[in-house]
Amino acid sequence: MPRGFHRVARAVALMILAVMALLCLYAQPARAVQRTGFDHLTTGYELLGAHRDLSCEYCHTQAVFKGTPRTCSGCHTTGSRVSATARPPTHITTRSDCALCHSQFTFQPVVRVDHSAVLGACFSCHNGAVAQGKTPNHIPSDNNCDACHTTVGFVPARTDHADLVGGQSACRGCHSGVRAASVSRSHVPTGADCGECHTTFSWSPARFNHSNVTGNCQGCHNGASATGKMVGHMTTMRDCATCHRYPNWTVVSYLHASAEYPGAHRGTPACQACHSTPTEQATRAFAAYRSSCAGCHANAFRPELHQKTAGGLSYTVAELQNCTGSCHVYTDATATTVAKGRPAGHHKVTDGAF
Repeated sequence: MPRGFHRVARAVALMILAVMALLCLYAQPARAVQRTGFDHLTTGYELLGAHRDLSCEYCHTQAVFKGTPRTCSGCHTTGSRVSATARPPTHITTRSDCALCHSQFTFQPVVRVDHSAVLGACFSCHNGAVAQGKTPNHIPSDNNCDACHTTVGFVPARTDHADLVGGQSACRGCHSGVRAASVSRSHVPTGADCGECHTTFSWSPARFNHSNVTGNCQGCHNGASATGKMVGHMTTMRDCATCHRYPNWTVVSYLHASAEYPGAHRGTPACQACHSTPTEQATRAFAAYRSSCAGCHANAFRPELHQKTAGGLSYTVAELQNCTGSCHVYTDATATTVAKGRPAGHHKVTDGAF
């Protein structure tokens, strides 16, 4: 080759070496580019927090600027074009607006939880594992937390009785005077649960079931707690249930068990037939015979129909005052010898055979 060609080639080589030397002298690491005076806000997207310390290549992969995501989920999602840390599989189910709970300055720990961004039921998080669940002294209920609580003010809570375990059949589990108000001191004595008479929609007035009440009627029907005896009622210390029955209160069904009330008198005759005054004491027209039939029926006695002796002597009211006395006809007034007996079947008369 000509000598001049070698001189030209050597000069070009020296120039290439000089350029490479200059490039090595002034070149800066890629991560340091972010620390220039470039104002990223001029792009319409301000870098905040940890994002300010990242190199450009961290978000603008392969120097592609157009289409770079501007939302948290655009980068922090599996499969994104930006290699940012994605949400872990254990993350609570939420909408994709990370900023509602996280801060770009301090991503963890989470200082607030915006429940408006959370998807699913409360119990999916508030189960005692992911987040605080029901306390040991919580009232028995299902896991529908928002039936009673709100995310704006968790306490105090409204109570939706429909979500309580046991419903109205277990009212006393809470209404014991400790967790919730119990029956008042003036409440009727009863062993039944509240739901037998009350509802959670309208606690008062209550429907009343007398079969659930313990104690006697006068415990309530005293004119204060409930309607008492009306004016003119018979004077008595007996309980209402002695004569009355629920629900037909007006029907009187007192049963006389005393021997002073024979036969049909033990049933339910009209009270006024014997009680001419409003007292328990029956009024007998013939007080001398009070404990016998004659106490009321002495004026109906017919001596001529009750022969005592063969000589024509008749029995007196005093002798037959109980209507079951001597019925034989004697030879004389000494009544020692029977002159005439009664036929078979009539020898003994009872109060049920009149």
